[in-house]
Amino acid sequence: MKRTKVFEDILYAQCWEDPEIDRAAFRIAPGDTVFTITSGGCNALAFLTDRPARVIAVDLNPFQNYLMELKIAAFRLLSYAELLEFTGVRQSHNREAMYRELRVQLSDESLRYWDQQPDKLAQGLIHCGRYERYMGLLRTWTRTLMGRRLIERFFEEDNPERRAALFHDKWDNAAWKLLTRVLLSRKTMTLLFDSAFFRFVEGDFSFGRHFSGRVEHAMTDLSLKDNPYLSYILLGRYYSEDHLPTYLRRENFDAIRSGIDRITVQTAACDEYFRGLPDSAISHFNFTNIFEWIAPEVFSGLLRETWRVGRAGAILTYRNLLVHRERPEELSHLFGSDRNRALELHDRDRSFVYRNYVIEKVLKEESSCHTPSKTSATAA
Repeated sequence: MKRTKVFEDILYAQCWEDPEIDRAAFRIAPGDTVFTITSGGCNALAFLTDRPARVIAVDLNPFQNYLMELKIAAFRLLSYAELLEFTGVRQSHNREAMYRELRVQLSDESLRYWDQQPDKLAQGLIHCGRYERYMGLLRTWTRTLMGRRLIERFFEEDNPERRAALFHDKWDNAAWKLLTRVLLSRKTMTLLFDSAFFRFVEGDFSFGRHFSGRVEHAMTDLSLKDNPYLSYILLGRYYSEDHLPTYLRRENFDAIRSGIDRITVQTAACDEYFRGLPDSAISHFNFTNIFEWIAPEVFSGLLRETWRVGRAGAILTYRNLLVHRERPEELSHLFGSDRNRALELHDRDRSFVYRNYVIEKVLKEESSCHTPSKTSATAA
């Protein structure tokens, strides 16, 4: 995908994909090499809790990698309590001093960027992305139209059946339908992000209907307290420090800190990065939802290169938000699909907005190093 206006700064301050279902699909073991899209950096850090040999974080947007560098520095040098302050989980008046301590860890490019971002540093890293500002806009209008007290009632109610009744009686009304038609529409999201993100979305696909349905699922079927994504959207924070994202949980701090030097961060397109790798180098691939931003023929080309650099039995996971993408039938000899396991994990996915979760496996013999033909020169 070519660089667009959304790549002019940090787009995602947090990862908006649940690493717990990827960890369940991967079953990472010592000796594994895990590839992931950097995004907010959270999930690259979360994968360290399983102690792989290496985590490779790649993103086309350099600003995402500047954020990743700063989060890595925070894990290296700060205490757990300071980490929660610096990232924005806890209130703090000391983030500027913490940054002065961390800046010696940054690359020249990252240092030049962060030295010019006092406002982002002051508010805490988890709040500094364009997407998080959009979530803030949704939060403001949701509170205005639905009421703070109604939102609180959903978090207080643990029984799914009673939450479902509350949703249909109090939430699913004219105000909610107006909000989804306006703020969750294709037009609004194109204005706030970029039309290139939605180039392959079917013309009659209803953004509002899709997101409304996924919100209903999250608010009635899933635990709200245990869902850091929904908590952040509705409350502007995580429900409590007992319900943090994987990489920020106290019990994972030491494992991440001790493994922090196993992360490699690269700014590149996926296919560009893969071309520099030897055959059979990677055991797990976390592609988030980048495939729906690229043309079908480019998707196929990137999968062929993924097959080359993947080990025999390597696992791929990725999401579909608005565009359906799974390995095409023409590549069925290269990748197997674990559809049943994917459906099972999708049902419990706390990052509830995605319409589809995909698990595929590299099919090759241990000694195979033949590169399939028809590779593509461009990819996300």
